[in-house]
Amino acid sequence: MADIAVQVQGLEALQRKIGGLATLRTVRVGLKASASHVKGKIARYPPATIANSPGNPAGRWYERGYGPKWQTRAGIHGRKTSETLGRRWTISEQDNGMTQVIGNNVSYGPYVQGEKQARFHQARGWKTVQDVAESENDEVLRFVQREIDRQLAK
Repeated sequence: MADIAVQVQGLEALQRKIGGLATLRTVRVGLKASASHVKGKIARYPPATIANSPGNPAGRWYERGYGPKWQTRAGIHGRKTSETLGRRWTISEQDNGMTQVIGNNVSYGPYVQGEKQARFHQARGWKTVQDVAESENDEVLRFVQREIDRQLAK
């Protein structure tokens, strides 16, 4: 009786690739990168408008990083109320990195970029968290897919 031996070339390399996917480390890397991308999008301020300018005909304006200001005959006055919304976005991980949570704890956040967004913020170009999440969904999937493709290409 004749013996037939079959040798699979590259089996060890294939097992390493699949092992990287099986641990989901690759997916976590893609999710972390996509969270950073989305955070960058949500933290972006819309262009300043007349509402941010001392030239506002109403005589009142909001200075980013400071708060409301107004001018009287006695000079410029204001209240330092800004909590620097754009700089307070954070990313935390849950479920061993399989869930990335992007958050912000400024007190007025829900009225600027959240579910209670004031109409004038929307009119001035502020995107809600929900808007950004929806518009970036495909990009998040691309981040994860790129990491999987990189792992398989090794």
